[in-house]
Formats: sequence, structure tokens, C-alpha cells
Amino acid sequence: MANAASYSLNAVSGQLLMKDLLHFLGRTLFGAGHKEFKHFENKTVAECLDILLQQSPAAPAPLQDDPDTQDGLVPDGSTWVNAPFENEDVDKHRRTYLKAWWMGQIINRDFSLTEKMTLFWHNHFVTQADIVKDSRYSYRYVNMLRAHALGNFKQLVRQGTTNVGMLVYLNGNNNSKAAPNENFSRELLELFTLGKTPDVHYTEEDVKAAARILSGWKDDRENICEKFYPELHDTADKLFSPYFENEIIKGRGGADGAKEIDALLAMIFKRKETAGFVCRNLYRWFVTAHIDEQAESKIIQPLAQIFIKHNFEIAPVLRALLGSEHFFDATFRGCIVKNPVEFFVGATKQFDIVFPASTVETHLCWAHYYFNIGGLSMSIGDPPSVAGWLAYYQAPKYHQWWINSYTLGFRMKIADSLYLDEGTNCNGINIKFDYLRFASAFEKADDVNKLVSESLAMLCAVKISERAHAKLKGILLNGFKNEEEWRAKWNQLSANENDTGLKKDMATRLRLFFGGIMNMPEYQMM
Repeated sequence: MANAASYSLNAVSGQLLMKDLLHFLGRTLFGAGHKEFKHFENKTVAECLDILLQQSPAAPAPLQDDPDTQDGLVPDGSTWVNAPFENEDVDKHRRTYLKAWWMGQIINRDFSLTEKMTLFWHNHFVTQADIVKDSRYSYRYVNMLRAHALGNFKQLVRQGTTNVGMLVYLNGNNNSKAAPNENFSRELLELFTLGKTPDVHYTEEDVKAAARILSGWKDDRENICEKFYPELHDTADKLFSPYFENEIIKGRGGADGAKEIDALLAMIFKRKETAGFVCRNLYRWFVTAHIDEQAESKIIQPLAQIFIKHNFEIAPVLRALLGSEHFFDATFRGCIVKNPVEFFVGATKQFDIVFPASTVETHLCWAHYYFNIGGLSMSIGDPPSVAGWLAYYQAPKYHQWWINSYTLGFRMKIADSLYLDEGTNCNGINIKFDYLRFASAFEKADDVNKLVSESLAMLCAVKISERAHAKLKGILLNGFKNEEEWRAKWNQLSANENDTGLKKDMATRLRLFFGGIMNMPEYQMM
């Protein structure tokens, strides 16, 4: 494991070297290529964090643009997010479109952490759209996550507790004084706030008491919102266990019954374990899945204190973690298998693939990405369970869950499609990686040694063997006499871009070269 000096939250100062900046961007954005590197180079870590921690603007609502859906309530070019629920068949299409739209927001991410953190909260504060079965509800859930992505965790939990999607997903809408339902209260304690570490000792009676506090809430399908019904709320006092210092939350009648939630959450947030649980999840998301005793005591617990000190604002915690000596320690580079979004969208952003100008065609591409990433076991909108994806909680494999004989082969198939001459087929629309444009963005692309080294530095977090390095270089020089011939051919093409024969030859070499990189095990790591 890393030496003691690396277990430090001391802030890294000054400008970052290229290798450090690429590690920083690779972990914080979905893919980092020339565009990202140019945007952040020559900035201090603090300045980089100022950019990353700026909330992205709200995304435009998804539109109806497919006349074949027979969505009679929504004309083409309009959004369905406020439309009446029509029927299950139509809503199934809307849900698919919603997930593809969400995929599009990830693909179109700016230089902020907003989209990466939205996906983090989706894994932490889970709903499954195909269980909720109302696209309008799931849209509101996604918007809630995005709005609080870099904001206040207390506010996220408060809004999430009565979010219409959550009410349906964890049966909060079936929780009444006559028939208490404990699904949400159990997950609120175990998965959303306190966790289930050895120092967490709430009881089954606490779960039941919390459920009684949460009784009376229902979803209102006509108005697409949550609604509190006082007559369904348990107005008796609720007594909690010694873990919660035997606190009694006074029962309230009438509309005031809705306010009992605030008292419940205040009691939960008094427990320091809540801050530790969230910080532990952030650590696994950004640094490494494996938390040893030193990481717990010297990184997680100090981060938890920062979280508490700032009233559960997420940005100060991210600033401390991502700007720390610990985060930049070489031990943690290339130690995480890219999740499917980081792999597929990451490649798209690294190589700056251009999408069609047509809105309809772009949406078809988004749908292609959504289905393929789902095929890699990360279906956006539908994590496998309320606990999220196995890679972020299931020891000892953690991130290795992303790789098996099927998904590894599928990853290679996706990589191959990205560097084929004809590009990758996105539901009838072809998108292509422009090898020449990408290579030309390197300052010394005419120097084959620098082109190979800088390409590997940008695309791989792990150093490859000398043998693999030589093999990749050989792809570029295949049939050339020496390195000088590469330089001469490159400069010749730069002087005459209309030389179609030379252009095709150089593009083919680059296609095979970058394809070779993407098919290496090292490319799967970050």
C-alpha cells in the first residue's frame, strides 16, 4: 500500500505536471482529451477545482421527436415531462427516451463535475425507472439529483424523501397509519444516510418509528407531484432507541404532520456516521475501492469532519479530497477499472467525436450509447438494486465486477467500432473518430516517438511495457524505412491536405495505432 506520507489531505499547490493533470481530469470528467487538457493546463489545482465545482446550467427538457411512438398527447417538438400519463406502452417509450436523453447530458458534459456527481448520487440514492413506470416521475428524480449534484446533501435527502419517483419506488405512497410500510425508512437509514458499518446500531424499532413519521405521503399522478394526506398520518409520538439517545419525535396533526420528516432527518444527521458513510462512498467513486485503516482514520474521518463543519455541503469535501496529496499519490493511478460510462463516453470525449447536426439523429446516437452501456452492465436509470451497482459496495471484487468474459468482449467490440473506417453505427447514423485530427493536436506529431508517448500518456493511466510500446510504434512505421520517413510523410501531408492517397495511408496507420491502444488492458484502467 502507499507510504504514510500519501495519507494526507494537505492541498497540492502550484501548477500540475501533464501526468498529474491527466490523472486529475481522468478521474473527475468522463474522458479527457486535447480539449480538456487545453482548458485546464497552466492552472493551479485550486483554479481547476473552481471550474470543476461550478454547477452546470439546467439541461433542456427531453422532447418528443419520434412520430412512430403514437404519443397522442404530445406533438413532435414538445416535451412530455408535464403531459398527462397516457398508457404503459407510450410511457415505456418515454422512459427509454428519458434514459437516452440522460445519456446525452453525460456525453455533452461541460468542464464541471455536475454530470459525474449526478451519476454518483444515482448510485447512492437509487430509484429504478422501470419499477417507477412513470417517465415524468423519473425525470423529476434525475433533475433533483442534478440540481443538488454539488450542493447540500441534507437538502437532497429531504427532497428525495418525498420525491414522486422515490415514493413509488420504495412504496412510500403505500405507507399509512393503518398499514405502515417500512421500505423507505429502512433504506433511508441503511443505504442513504447512516450505512451499516459496525458502529451503526439503530434497531428494528427505529425503522418502524421512522416509517410512522413518513406515513401519509402519496404521489399525485394528475399533478405530477407529492401530496401529504393528514388523515393517513400517524400522529402519535415516536420513540427511538439509545443509538438515537432515546429521542422522542412529537406527533403532529393536520398539515403539520408533514413537518415530522424534518425532525427525523435532523436526528439522523446528528450522527457522525452519516458524514462518514457518504465520504466513504465518495472515496470509492474517485480514489479506490479499498479503504484500509490509515485511509479511514487519516482521510475518511477528516473529510467527514469537513462535511459536518460545512453543514453537509458537498463542494468543500470534494475540494479537500480532489486537491489532496493523497488523491495525487502514484499508488492510486490506474487502480480502478473504468465503469462502462467512463469507458464508452470517455473514449468519445477523449477523441472528440463529432455528432450529427440533426437533433433527431443525435438522439438516435444517444440511444445507441444508452443501450450499449446497458449491455456492459450499467443501465443508466436502472441500477440492479436499491444498493446501486455492485462495483461500489460488493467486496472484495468492487470495480472488477465490470469485467467478465462477456463484458470484456463487448468492450472490445465497441472499441473496434469506434476506429473502423466507416465508424460506429448508431441506429443507422454513423459517427467516426477523426484519427488525423486527433493526432494533429499533439504539438510534435511529426516526431513518431513523441506521438506514441504522448498518446499513451493521454489515453492510458498505466504505463505499458517497452515491448507493447515498440509494437505500437511499429504500427505507425510499418513499411517506412525509419522515423525520418514518418516525419517527411507527416510534413508532406500537412503541406498538402488534398493528397488523398497519402491522407488515406496515414489515417489507416493512425486508425490501427489508436485501435491497438484501445484494445490494451491498460486502456480499461483509470
